[in-house]
Amino acid sequence: MQSESKALNSERIPMRQQLAYALSELASCPLYTIVFTFLTFFYTDVLGMNAGTVGIVILASKVFDGISDLWAGNLIDHTHTRNGSARPWILRAAIPLALSYVLLFTVPDMGNVGKILYIFVTYNFAMTVAFTINNCAINALPVYMSNDTTSRSSAYAVRTIFAGVVQMAVSMVFLNLVENFGGGQAGWIKVSGLLAAISLLFSLVVYFGTRERTVRANEEKVENVPFKTAIGSVLQNRYWFMVLAMILIIALHQVATLTVGVYYAKYILLDEKLAGNLVLYHHLGGAVGMLAMPFILRTGISKRSAVFAAGLCMVAGSLISAFRGDGVFLIASLALRGMGFGVTNSLYYGMLADSVDYGEWKTGIRATAVTTSAASVGNKLGSGLGSALIGLALSAAGYDGLQAVQTASAVSCIRIVFVVLPLVLYVLLLVLMYFYRLDAQLPRIREELDRKNNA
Repeated sequence: MQSESKALNSERIPMRQQLAYALSELASCPLYTIVFTFLTFFYTDVLGMNAGTVGIVILASKVFDGISDLWAGNLIDHTHTRNGSARPWILRAAIPLALSYVLLFTVPDMGNVGKILYIFVTYNFAMTVAFTINNCAINALPVYMSNDTTSRSSAYAVRTIFAGVVQMAVSMVFLNLVENFGGGQAGWIKVSGLLAAISLLFSLVVYFGTRERTVRANEEKVENVPFKTAIGSVLQNRYWFMVLAMILIIALHQVATLTVGVYYAKYILLDEKLAGNLVLYHHLGGAVGMLAMPFILRTGISKRSAVFAAGLCMVAGSLISAFRGDGVFLIASLALRGMGFGVTNSLYYGMLADSVDYGEWKTGIRATAVTTSAASVGNKLGSGLGSALIGLALSAAGYDGLQAVQTASAVSCIRIVFVVLPLVLYVLLLVLMYFYRLDAQLPRIREELDRKNNA
């Protein structure tokens, strides 16, 4: 029976189950795309709320959102049912996730304070609870489906491709759908209801179309590091802080490029529906960067050098838009920024994994989960901080979402955030990579860790 269990654990994930797993992006990615790209615009230009107030509410929510990943991961790891550990939470989160789509936009007309409270509650229900549980379960599912690393990598790769396609499609058609459904808040609610039905359907497809195979009872026991001890170890890990800073920069890049891109399309290009095109140009460049990474790494180039080259690519893209911000110049700018984003976004998980080895070598404590949580925490805090700062900047510049024509200072603020802020971020990324030395140290670190563990 034991050999049979081990054989089952190493069984490859069938392609039909990999496809079912990838379809999870149709359940959650539209919500992520809407929140990242369109939600702030909805609050300011449809509901007429103050941009600074919206930014602060989202920033406060992101604090809870970042912490919730640790809670959700612990919840999944401590779930053991005959249907698995991750799959039950995909099913349990299906209805809350679908409801989230609609609740975000059904903001009642109950005064400014009432709207703020409603946004805070529904945003946290959607992102801190429903999306986080679904996303953590989806991220963990391949690990429970098979112990075969090649098969798991394949499942993640197929899902990544689906994610890019879904995000581009939603970005391109969303505002057009809102207009076709009558526009205004009612149009947003109707489109969100359609996406909610799709989300619920494909959550069920993932649940019934996949199977968990690993038998955790046969897995080797590992030392349970107390949370306080793990945090103490991480605080001594300088490369953890450097990768966290890199992830924050990438998250801020997405806010400055994609979220502000909607405002740029409406007030600079004078057509808000072009926002989807801006996202498309960025993501096509990102796809090129991600697809090129396996070939780049085969050449033996270090992660540090690859990210540095990506930063230079993004600087070039930003300089082009500073020279001219429309037409083919804008397309080239966004494609180059997206290409650098694709490369960097593909590498930071591996760099976090490397920082786990460094932390163990430096402190003697291997705090894997706490260390790698920097990915989700950095993304959420970065997007929250970016939304807050941009909202405050627009508010200070006199932006009013209900006005068809904005003040010159507000338009200038949008242009600066879209063109100049990314350039500052990319320069910071280059400085960060200049001081990053872990790639060169890793062979010696791993050799010493192997010697220590064997002893």
